[in-house]
Parts: sequence; structure tokens; C-alpha cells
Amino acid sequence: MRRTGWKKTPDLSAQMNWTYASDPTVMTWTVKAVNRSVAFWTAFFSPLLVIPLIALIATLFYGVSLLSWLAIFCFLFALFLYVKVGLERTVYVYRATNEHLEICQWQDIPDMVFTFLRVFPFLIAGVILMLFISSPVLSIAALVGPALLGILMASFGADSNYKKMYKDLDQQNYRWDELIEAMVDSHHGLIRLRWPYELPPEIAIQVENPEQYYYQGALLYFRKDQEDKVTQLVKSKLPESLALEEGLHKYDFSG
Repeated sequence: MRRTGWKKTPDLSAQMNWTYASDPTVMTWTVKAVNRSVAFWTAFFSPLLVIPLIALIATLFYGVSLLSWLAIFCFLFALFLYVKVGLERTVYVYRATNEHLEICQWQDIPDMVFTFLRVFPFLIAGVILMLFISSPVLSIAALVGPALLGILMASFGADSNYKKMYKDLDQQNYRWDELIEAMVDSHHGLIRLRWPYELPPEIAIQVENPEQYYYQGALLYFRKDQEDKVTQLVKSKLPESLALEEGLHKYDFSG
């Protein structure tokens, strides 16, 4: 499946505060992309989605009960996490000049998500209270897990730093002539670029294997209708000793 969105995203480049704004623009484009392994997170969340559904079906044999509603809440919460963690899109705004490539990115998270994080714990608390009142035989220990989950979600929803961390703008810029690797992945709709990078000495001495940080990279996502233009742009900017190779990008578990 392609990582970029089905709908076209308006070009937002005019709204960005570019570092090299005085340099003539060669090309700009904007996309929303899923920059993580969808297959991994789908497999990871599958049990969390299936188990509440099985529990719901099992409880329905005895008629609709509070346990049925709890199963529904658990399913909706797992579905929310799956969409938030596994399918959340990132907005990328790209600007290319003759010498530089600039990238702005931020998480495409609606404000209603953070509202949900603050409200959902109260729903959980209500279900827990109703379960305990209707079935006093339920041990308090059995309800501790959902209660702690509600408290944890409430802390995230109320934490301004959590929202800032995910929605704040991240800006990067690179030089075309310093590229050391370029690969196009048409399946995922991206071009992976890498530049040499060396950790500052004060940080390198704290890292067990600093060699693994001797490069920094960028992913150029594109829609299918943008592929030819983006590919031709990168080919025209590559150093003479470098070619744009075909390949398949591998996402790690977190990204």
C-alpha cells in the first residue's frame, strides 16, 4: 500500500518560514504520509481489537450487560490507539533550491484527539463505578487496571508538553552536493536520501557505537501523480558519482 494520502494536500510552502528563503525555488510540494510500518502496528494491535470483540460476543449470550459496554469501550480505545499510533499521518512540506533541500514536518493530529484523551477517562470511571455497584462481587483489584489506564490517559490529555511534542514544527535543511546515498521506493511512495554526519565529541564519547550515527537521512514522500517530478528533481541534483537506486524502504518498529 502507498504511504501517502489519497486526497491532495494544498501546497503549504508559502506559509513556512524557510531558512534559505532568499534562494530561488526550484520545486515545492506537500504531502500527508504514514511514516511507520503499518503492517507491524496492525499485527501488534490485532489481539487488542479481537479480544474485546470476543468478550462482547460472549457476554451478549447472557443479554446486554455492563460487561458488554465495558468490552465496547475497550474495543473503541484499542481502535483509537491503532489509528493514533499505527495510522497517524505526518504533514511534510518540501522546498528545493539549486543548492538546498528544506523540509518542514509535523504530526497531523486534530485537537479533538487531545480532547478525547481528557474525556475518555471519565467514561471509563463511570463504567467501573456502575460495574462495581451492580456486581459487588467484583474485586477492587480487577478494576485497578482500567482505573490506572484512565488516570494515565487523563495525564496525557492534560499535559501541554505532550501536545506540543507531537504537533510542533520540525524543520531540517540539507545540501544537495553532500549527498552520499539516494534510493527511490515507488511501493511506499518515497525517496530516501542520506548525508554524512558526525556526532559532537562530547556526545560521541557517551555512545557505545558512534559509527552508526555517521549519516543523517531524509525521506521525500510523494503522491503517485508527483512521482515523476520528484524523481527527476532528485536525479538532477545528485552528485556525478551518485545514482538514484531502486529499492524497498524498511521501517523500524517505531517508525
